[in-house]
Parts: sequence; C-alpha cells; structure tokens
Amino acid sequence: MEHPGARTSAGFPSPADDYLEKCLDLNELLITNKVATFFMRVVGDALKPSGIRNGDILIVDRSINAVAGKIVVAVIDGELVVRRLESLDGRLFLTSDDAPAEAVAIDGEDIQIWGVATTSVHPL
Repeated sequence: MEHPGARTSAGFPSPADDYLEKCLDLNELLITNKVATFFMRVVGDALKPSGIRNGDILIVDRSINAVAGKIVVAVIDGELVVRRLESLDGRLFLTSDDAPAEAVAIDGEDIQIWGVATTSVHPL
C-alpha cells in the first residue's frame, strides 16, 4: 500500500536534477536596488561590440554613480539613448561603439543621465 503523498518515479532520474536551482528569482539575482531600478528595451546597435544588441532588455539602476567607463541611459534633446560615459581632458562625453568620433560632450542642460546599465538580457 502506497503512503498518501508518496511519489514514485516512472523512469530513471534525470542527471540534470543535480544542477537544477530550487527557486531562482531573477529580481533577486540581478537587481540590487529595486526602488531605483527600471527596465528598458534597446533599439539600435550603437553598443553591439560591447554586448548590447537591438531588442535587448537593459536593467538600469538610478542609484549607481555614473562614472567614466559605465554604460548609461541618458536623455539628449528629449531622446533616450544608451551610451558609454567617457572622460577626456577632464570633460565627460557620451560615446557609442559604432561612431566614437561622434561623441557628445556633457556640458549643457540638454543632457540628463537617467541611470547606469547593469545587465543586458538577450535571447541566444
């Protein structure tokens, strides 16, 4: 007689069972500051060599300090862009991988940094 709630395998155990996570929460894994984090979908391939492709979902944290070398989400003349923040001769610039010569200096009131990209999620 089988005990209520007992489980019986109908086949062989899977070798993958040893590698399965019991409970995987992507929010817990990828987000450090929930209140300051937002998601956005990337349009364009300006940072494709850096691993950020058209259609990717970016996780952006507004609480991280935007410093040279970070990939940031910025607003330039009302347009939302994803660019790398670079420093040259004490000035900050927004650059892309596909047109580094077209760097935009962060001098005016027309540019706002909205946050730092922490993760890019894309299909394989």
